[in-house]
Amino acid sequence: MVTICAAGDLMDVIMVSALLISGLLAGVIGKYQLLPHCGTHAEKLIIVAACDGASSTGQIGNEVARRLTKAYPDGVRMCCLSAIGAGSKTHLGIFKKAKAVIAINGCQLMCTSNVLRQRGIEPAYEIVVAKEGINKMPSLDFNDEDVTRIADKIVKDFLSNFSLNTVEGER
Repeated sequence: MVTICAAGDLMDVIMVSALLISGLLAGVIGKYQLLPHCGTHAEKLIIVAACDGASSTGQIGNEVARRLTKAYPDGVRMCCLSAIGAGSKTHLGIFKKAKAVIAINGCQLMCTSNVLRQRGIEPAYEIVVAKEGINKMPSLDFNDEDVTRIADKIVKDFLSNFSLNTVEGER
C-alpha cells in the first residue's frame, strides 16, 4: 500500500522520523563505548589481532584484545583477523598503515602471527598465551586473572613504550 501526501506532510514525516532515529541512536550510543574508526585512524593506532580459537587460551587472547581496546580507546584497537585471512583489501590497508601491530596467539600454533605474515604484515609484538603458564583447555571458559596477567604483560613489555591515555578501571 502506498500513501500519497503533500510535500509539506512528507517533510514533517521525514523530520519526525529523523528525530526519532537520532533519539534512539543517542540512547543506544550512550550505552556503548564508541571506538575510533580503524580505517580512518590507522596511522595513530596500535592494531591488535587476536586468537579467538575454541579453547580457553584462544578466548583469553580475544578478551585481552577487547580489554586493551577498551582501556586505551584512542590508541589501541582490535581489528578483524578473519578479514586479513580472507584478504580484505580494506583491512590489509589498516594493518599496514598502523603505528604498530600486536599479535596475540592462543597457543603454539601461532595462527594469529602466521595469518598476518602470510599477508605481508609483521607484528611488532607477539605473545603466546599458552607459553605464559596458562594451560590450553577445550573450553570457552577462562580465568579472569589470566586475562589481567596477559594484558598487564603486554602493557609492560610493549605498550608502555607509547604515550597512551587510559580509561580507568578497564584493564
